[in-house]
Amino acid sequence: MIAAIPSAAQSAEDYQALRTKVAQLQQQLDAVQGALDATHPPAQPVPVVAATPAQTAPAQTAPAPIAHPAIARAAAPDPLPRPAGTPSITAQGGTASLPSGYGFRIGETSFRIAGFIKGDLIVSRYGNGDTATTPLGRELSLPQSIPVGGRRSGILTDASAKQSRIAFQTATPVGTQSLTTLIEADFQVAPAVAGGERALNPYTFGLRRAVAGYGGFAVGQDWSNFQYVAALPETADFVGVTDGTVLVRQMLLRYSRPIGTGWTVSASIENPETVSAMAGATALSDNDDDSIPDVTGQLLWASKGASLSLTGLFRSMRVDPANGRPAATAQGYGVSLAGIAPLPTGKGDDIRFMMTGGRGLGRYVGANVAADAIYQAADDRLVAVPLVAGFAAIRHVWTGTLRSTWMGSFQRIWNPASASPLSTRQVWDTAINLFVSPLPRLDLGVEARLSHRELANGSAGTLDRLHVTVKQGF
Repeated sequence: MIAAIPSAAQSAEDYQALRTKVAQLQQQLDAVQGALDATHPPAQPVPVVAATPAQTAPAQTAPAPIAHPAIARAAAPDPLPRPAGTPSITAQGGTASLPSGYGFRIGETSFRIAGFIKGDLIVSRYGNGDTATTPLGRELSLPQSIPVGGRRSGILTDASAKQSRIAFQTATPVGTQSLTTLIEADFQVAPAVAGGERALNPYTFGLRRAVAGYGGFAVGQDWSNFQYVAALPETADFVGVTDGTVLVRQMLLRYSRPIGTGWTVSASIENPETVSAMAGATALSDNDDDSIPDVTGQLLWASKGASLSLTGLFRSMRVDPANGRPAATAQGYGVSLAGIAPLPTGKGDDIRFMMTGGRGLGRYVGANVAADAIYQAADDRLVAVPLVAGFAAIRHVWTGTLRSTWMGSFQRIWNPASASPLSTRQVWDTAINLFVSPLPRLDLGVEARLSHRELANGSAGTLDRLHVTVKQGF
């Protein structure tokens, strides 16, 4: 026992010396880490945008989701800001909040991947025809696809997940600003191949947007600067107010610049394409004869959830008959006013609207219900087609996770006398929906829709539709 005492004492001394050494090492490591932090501060997430931060304003985001308080506390602000008038990649009115720490870095470049999985069940009944005149009319609200002059159809049911979407974004610091890129795609570009629904249901993966930005400039395929996408309402349909909205994605070069508190001005040159119809014919033709880019300008004001966009468009249309006759030209122009007005209910209610008018705007409005111009071969003349279109939508929040939107849209077309009597004269559409978000970034919705199409000869057709959707963002 006596011999064991020195041994035990020695062990205690060794243990204490070891603890002292570990404490000294920890102090040295803390000092080194402090010096490193002072020299290189921790990297902060870089905003990923398709243009410069100056183009982003609060009212340019998609409608803010209404979340359960517990969800709201856990959610971070949308880390995916976008250029003026460009919506969140998570769809119009869809969930836009994503958890903090979203994305990753490699070297100086920040990367982010986001999107959603969307499943749709669509039940349709046509009042004046057996089915839609185009396959996409069975999946989207396309007023020009409503059949006219036939018998009432039976109940038609379609289901798919082809509207699912993915986007990949990067941001790299260059000088005092960021060089940014965005590429976005989904499967809603064409109907399934014949017989595709028998077993495998394959769909074509197609480009939506591919745009790079730096210093106020953006170049690539993006939403037209003539369109204010942020005003689009929350809807189960792909667009919801197709009849009355400007709706174009195309190649462009855009420059945006803030000009004061809440004010942004932008201008762009965009891909030209004249869509015409021959005198007396209904078929629309892409001519690809244009030589002068379309030119647009936008003045945008945004403050405290409200916004107002005034856009203008000028284009030079051209059709070359390629039969020895001279090419025919005509000018097109238009103005569009759109915005978001919060309602003083304190619940997140708002009104969204757009009104557009001009000549030669057919391909820019309503997914090309009207031709840009009618080509009259008899006198080698190209006649621009006038139109007026618009929509309004009211969103009401019932509870923290439950909300509804009522929307209505229309388009009125004044075809020249040389146009076919079977050309569309007017279309209108109204819908109401109910959405609930029981979990973070999960939206469940049901929407009822009534659509109407009328031809120049007075014939008309209708569509009744029930649309059920589920969408999970990531």
